[in-house]
Amino acid sequence: MHTIFATTICYLLEKHGPLTTRQLHPQIADLHPDLCDDSIDRIIDGKRFGKKWNHAVQTAQQHLKKPRKVEIIGGRWHARIGEVKA
Repeated sequence: MHTIFATTICYLLEKHGPLTTRQLHPQIADLHPDLCDDSIDRIIDGKRFGKKWNHAVQTAQQHLKKPRKVEIIGGRWHARIGEVKA
């Protein structure tokens, strides 16, 4: 799932330019409704932490930052030219 989300993030940033996480989420959900099930929450020790797929998207974003394929500037995710392939 994380690999699919990472690839989708790169695609969306190439297509639309810099986006916030809030802007990315609905676009990812539109492209992958099968992976973005709003009925499944992330629950740890009985506490709810939001939708499980939202956390998977955030994990994918963090994994893309490590090899510097994307970077966050001013709250927006930016694709690094020539390095956006997930």
